[in-house]
Amino acid sequence: MPETIKKLWSALKELAARRQDFLIKAAIYAGAAGFAALTLFFGPPKLIERTETTKFCGLCHSMKPQHSAWEHSAHRSARCIDCHLPNDNVVNHYVWKTIDGNKDVFYEFSGLREHDEIKLSPHGHKVLQANCIRCHVDMVWRINNKRTCIDCHRPLGHRRTAVMVTREEPNK
Repeated sequence: MPETIKKLWSALKELAARRQDFLIKAAIYAGAAGFAALTLFFGPPKLIERTETTKFCGLCHSMKPQHSAWEHSAHRSARCIDCHLPNDNVVNHYVWKTIDGNKDVFYEFSGLREHDEIKLSPHGHKVLQANCIRCHVDMVWRINNKRTCIDCHRPLGHRRTAVMVTREEPNK
């Protein structure tokens, strides 16, 4: 019987040591994640705020034409994130900011995308539509639900002139 108790005690000590290792690793990971979050929100002077400026968005070589066109557009008082990121809730906003930001950085530094290949994804179109409606809610009652705002107003955000298409373009 004493041998069984010794084995049980030894097994419990080993389990406690493994659990302690797990808890130490979990604490290290949680601490690192907390540090990263604090750095983003309060770090070198408010890093998260800096990444939400139009100046920051225009820093990349591939975004210079879009940034320049935006500066001369009807929407030059809006920030890039006002149109290009979901603004329905904070979590959704920062999740997509992370996804889109990492994707943009990847393409900028990998050279896998040419500058004229910058296009909106289907998700990007939905985000733009929702943000157009959010800012121009007083006009949406006149919208034809079969078309999106961008169908007619595509040039407003990134072109020097605002052209409004009033008829359907023929299929090519």
